[in-house]
Amino acid sequence: MSLPYLIAHSLIPTETSDFEQNRREIVVMGERSTYTDDETDAATRTATLVKDIPQSIQIVPRGVIEDQNSIRLTDVLSNVSSVQPATTAGNRGEIFQIRGFATPRYAIDGVLLNRVSDRSEVFLDLANVQSVEVLKGPASVMYGQGDPGGVINISTRQPSEQTTAEIEMQGGSFGFVRASATASGAVTDTVAVRVTGAVQRLDGFRGAETVDSTRQFAAASARWTPGAATVVRLDLDHASQRGPFERGLVVGADNRVTLPRDRFLAEPWSRTGAHRSRASLDVEHGAADWLTLRLNARHVEAVVDDDYAIDNRALGRDGRTLTRRATVRTEGLKTDDVRGEALARFSTGTIEHKVLAGVNYSRATLDFVTDRANIAAIDILAPVYTAPVPRMSPNSSFLRRSTLYGAYLQDQVTVTNWLKLLGSVRHDEVRDRQTDRLNPARVDRDSGATTFRTGIVVQPTAAVSLFGGFGQSFQPQTGQRANGGYLDPERGRQWEAGVKIDPANGRLTATASVFDIRKRNVATADPANAGFSIQTGEQHVRGAELDIAGHVTRRWQVIVNASHLDATISQDETFAIGNRLTNVPRWSGRLWSSYVLGDPVEGLTVAGGLTRVGRRSGDLNNSFFVDGYTSYDATISYLIPDSGIELSVTGRNLTDRYFIESAVQRLENYPGAPRTIIGSMRVRF
Repeated sequence: MSLPYLIAHSLIPTETSDFEQNRREIVVMGERSTYTDDETDAATRTATLVKDIPQSIQIVPRGVIEDQNSIRLTDVLSNVSSVQPATTAGNRGEIFQIRGFATPRYAIDGVLLNRVSDRSEVFLDLANVQSVEVLKGPASVMYGQGDPGGVINISTRQPSEQTTAEIEMQGGSFGFVRASATASGAVTDTVAVRVTGAVQRLDGFRGAETVDSTRQFAAASARWTPGAATVVRLDLDHASQRGPFERGLVVGADNRVTLPRDRFLAEPWSRTGAHRSRASLDVEHGAADWLTLRLNARHVEAVVDDDYAIDNRALGRDGRTLTRRATVRTEGLKTDDVRGEALARFSTGTIEHKVLAGVNYSRATLDFVTDRANIAAIDILAPVYTAPVPRMSPNSSFLRRSTLYGAYLQDQVTVTNWLKLLGSVRHDEVRDRQTDRLNPARVDRDSGATTFRTGIVVQPTAAVSLFGGFGQSFQPQTGQRANGGYLDPERGRQWEAGVKIDPANGRLTATASVFDIRKRNVATADPANAGFSIQTGEQHVRGAELDIAGHVTRRWQVIVNASHLDATISQDETFAIGNRLTNVPRWSGRLWSSYVLGDPVEGLTVAGGLTRVGRRSGDLNNSFFVDGYTSYDATISYLIPDSGIELSVTGRNLTDRYFIESAVQRLENYPGAPRTIIGSMRVRF
């Protein structure tokens, strides 16, 4: 739960239904929660009911993560419409597409990761995740620079007042083994803590020539309440990983991706590793009944090391000879982020206001060094892994510094109990400084933008919310024009309208929406000047979505989502207007259903579902397409009565369907995993 939520619900007595009280007790005790969460602060930075927000937002609680035995963020986000995995950047980190647009970074507890990196530094470990929230559409007003599709926010598990502990052991296909544990409780009358850890190992399905993947994760969180009006929270975590570096499969002579999914096109010595440490401090103080002050400070350090990482370069005319290149790459990343906010609650006559004013400062650095060399080609139809480790030559070395100054103002207005308004404005100034150490030169680039968001919610009944809204985004760029000038920031805007239905007081929720997004100033290659860019591009996505989650009956829960995206190039000098955007299916959807059986097998839960993803273009040229697919999953679990022990078995891709999970370009396509079985034993104390 968010810090504002904890304060609000500790100071304000509320009446809740038996169902709601039971749900909150379950969450506090660390037991399985329901499939819904009716409150969030990801969209407005205030504790707000989802149905009162004039924008689509979906929340995947921890109960879903546990029920589905999810081990990747990709697994979790399959439960949200219009979200697709975009790439793993060679098995280094996750990048997703939301509503057709790539989103290279996510937020943790409301703060975006490194702004100068093109991906998360490490794969997210789910041991410390309480929920995953997806805010659809532009989020620059709350998060600063970003893409128009939306933002993913990870809410971490926080300390509980009651003493709890949990241990989980997992094992499964392709050498997967994992152990995780968490413990929480009050250590004094004013201090509560939580500690969490996880280790895992995976051989993987990408061929016997690959090295195994390993991951270690540790986190600690403390909450101090020195008085009724003040809460201080400190969060620390560290993650490290090691695994093979490889770019997946390539398009063959038949203009399709048909190589076996275990075909490995790198070498056994192609590896990547990374570690990231994060520290976050939150202070919240109720200065008055109507005024709350907040301060957040965060520091993140990360290092990504690619040891002889092999990239695919070109496929020969014979359709089988693939040229390759090896890279030794080191990326050192640091981020400092400070935010101060004031939240005021007051009325003007009968109209209620919740006004948030804030400023934030962010400084991010990227220390980037690469050495490169070509290596022997490989036969993609009959690979032999005999290429020697090459002698490397310097390729690139630079230091990039990015500083952001932002200020924002938001007003949530309750005109009546059936009419609610939202208005937000933000201005950002971004200063980028890059120093090239191989060819001594310094490039300075300043950019700024003012972004707006506005919306309306009309609630004819307590169970129905009609909403409409408009939002803007901006994203600075590093490309350069032939005349020496730098590209303007990418700009995005979205119109959205929809309905949210909550017929059972939070037990079952549904959101249906339609939207229109345009992303302008898209950088494209300058056709007259190789190596330079021009800004004539525009990408356009129109779509419709449906998301349903929660209890149909006391024992039966469902997740249903469906999405239709018309994602095309609307202006460009390089690619044909009307071409489909990369990796965006016209149709996609997910169905998941779980049922808790009664006597004589009380404690037994059966669950299953399917995921459908349509045909997708593999690049902006639309030079090839990857087929659509349907995969089936199932879980059976048993909670041994009066023991705190839960046993479960999950099967994914039960029909062993061959499919491409994410298409990037002709030489980079990531296959989905074959049939996979995972067993789990979870013990709660």
